[in-house]
Amino acid sequence: MKESINYIKQSSNPAPGVVAIAHCVKPGLEAAFEEALRGVTLAASTFPGYLGSNVLYPSTKRGLWQLIVRFDTPQHLQEWEESVICQGWIARAEALTVDDPQVIHVNSLEAWFALPEIPKSPPPPKWKTAIVSAVGLYPIISIMPTILRPITSGLPFWLANLVSICIMMPLMTWVVMPQVTRLFKGWLYPNK
Repeated sequence: MKESINYIKQSSNPAPGVVAIAHCVKPGLEAAFEEALRGVTLAASTFPGYLGSNVLYPSTKRGLWQLIVRFDTPQHLQEWEESVICQGWIARAEALTVDDPQVIHVNSLEAWFALPEIPKSPPPPKWKTAIVSAVGLYPIISIMPTILRPITSGLPFWLANLVSICIMMPLMTWVVMPQVTRLFKGWLYPNK
């Protein structure tokens, strides 16, 4: 795994460290692989700078499973990846797969546009990701305030906004953007 990892020099204001790891799981071992992914994310959560993880499930049984792990800095991500704990969990997961992992380091919201069925693809141009993000965000910011009004109407403005954001961002990350990215896949990745 370490041979395929490239670290980018960061500016004085570093972006989060994000890695996407894609695997094709051996038939019949999907439940064991999912358990290994839970172990990886639980272990990662004990390291400094851990921000969260996502699992993108394959659209078919033979598709790629993709684990996205986020740390606050590339340095914290590197510390996690080089740790004995990480290497142990990764080895356990890799024993359940049919090939070597496909590892991609991404920056910030690029993870929204990572599709397991198109591994190792460079991210789409920023102008395309901005348009697709707006397409996903527009219905959320148009509909959610109305839906949340019964919950947030008695709260101070700042707290109502905080509650809204805490609901909208996970919804964008795990529900809306994976679907919108798949919908616009041909436009975002025209040569794939």
